[in-house]
Amino acid sequence: MQFHFSTVLWGDWHTGLFLDVNLPSLLASGNLPAFTHRHKSKYRIMTTAGDARRIKASAVFRRACEVASFELVPCNVGVVKNPFHMHHLLWRRSIEEAKAAGAMILFVPPDVIWADGSFAHVAEIAAQGKKAIFMTYLRVVSESCVPAVIAACRRSGDLVIQASSRQLVDMAFQHIHPLTWTYLRDSPRFPVHPEFILWSVPGEGLLMRILARELFAFDPNYFELNAQSLIARVEDRDSIHFITDSDDLFALSLAPLLKDVEWYRDRVPLDVHRIADWWLTYDSPVNDLISAGPFRFHTTNASPEKWRRATIESDALLRRIRTEREIERLLRHLPLLGANLAAQILALARWETRIARMRAFAGPHSILAPLDEGATAWLLSGGDELLKSPDREPLIDLILDHVIEGDLPLGDRREKVIRTAGGGSRRLNWVGDEPKIDGVPVSSEAQQIGKSRVYTIPNVLKPSVAIEAERPVRKVAS
Repeated sequence: MQFHFSTVLWGDWHTGLFLDVNLPSLLASGNLPAFTHRHKSKYRIMTTAGDARRIKASAVFRRACEVASFELVPCNVGVVKNPFHMHHLLWRRSIEEAKAAGAMILFVPPDVIWADGSFAHVAEIAAQGKKAIFMTYLRVVSESCVPAVIAACRRSGDLVIQASSRQLVDMAFQHIHPLTWTYLRDSPRFPVHPEFILWSVPGEGLLMRILARELFAFDPNYFELNAQSLIARVEDRDSIHFITDSDDLFALSLAPLLKDVEWYRDRVPLDVHRIADWWLTYDSPVNDLISAGPFRFHTTNASPEKWRRATIESDALLRRIRTEREIERLLRHLPLLGANLAAQILALARWETRIARMRAFAGPHSILAPLDEGATAWLLSGGDELLKSPDREPLIDLILDHVIEGDLPLGDRREKVIRTAGGGSRRLNWVGDEPKIDGVPVSSEAQQIGKSRVYTIPNVLKPSVAIEAERPVRKVAS
């Protein structure tokens, strides 16, 4: 396979880290040498003309050129004032150039120290035909960690930094960045950018659940990216691989002590609603795949019983956050379909009940959304009393009575009994070409909103027929 390694850097800090620790760790036998032995590779460094000269003159770069084919690409970084935007502009350029060459692209940040064997593992995954590879880092304090790594992992007189994954994980825990600790589930200062959530596994390590992550390596001729540089569509889930164990790949992400301190300056604990809202901003069909399982960072052999509690707790929280996200997605889109009042009722239930903890919105499912005219008539005929009632169970029943498990079976036009998320049943039949549910017309075309397929109906439905032993019969305003 053909690969383009891509590093974007400029300035003394990033160039210094690249030459002092990043490139030396890539030269470990299980990294660049192992990768280039298996795959045709070109390492492209996008930088300024001045930094290119500094890199080219360094002994470690000359050593690296014996292992891989390098290309220094001079760039005018001053054309864009915002460094973050400039990085993304150059990343996009490198993606297009890899695409034109028919190569996979592999992003290598300059401020990272790699464990030996990391790229040998990536080479193996690529050889299996994977089209996208995800991994993650632990952030550490650069001021203390860099000299510690150099002292412990570079032999005297040698340019190469060679450290096992467990050795680097141990160093990560010694030099952990304060921002990293704020991502713990019980942190009193949970960051404003909730990219991941951490759980401590005493004596062994950290369990991480990732909500959104940029790609580490991918085939740009196979995947398209959205405006957030995340995968826009997923055709084949088996084409994606997640490296989830630090024994397979591990890297230290270096940052100054006070970097991003504004992310956790305010004393605000983890808030599920805020995370759900953030997650929609960084929306991608791959997010549910990457958040489905834990990433483990450990210094010893993982004991399943020690990791079990953190895994169960993280599973429960992620289910709730996904449900909150899908409810938030519905709240944003229902008004566009003419179901503004239905969105308001759902919002009321979201804030005043535990509806987000229910599996009804986890999907796949269908939503029967009453249009505003019918919802208004329902309110005027007594529905407002249900909304004012201190007993919120009937409100939950009302909403779950409008959620159907799976998709509506409209294909064969046969009369059917369909099941609601609240444990009730409704009857679907046809009058000519028009489908009806319990006698109420339903749109034959669905709007796909995230995991929900939304069908509009002209009226609020009456309570469904309770399935015996499935749910209690409640009095719900009709």
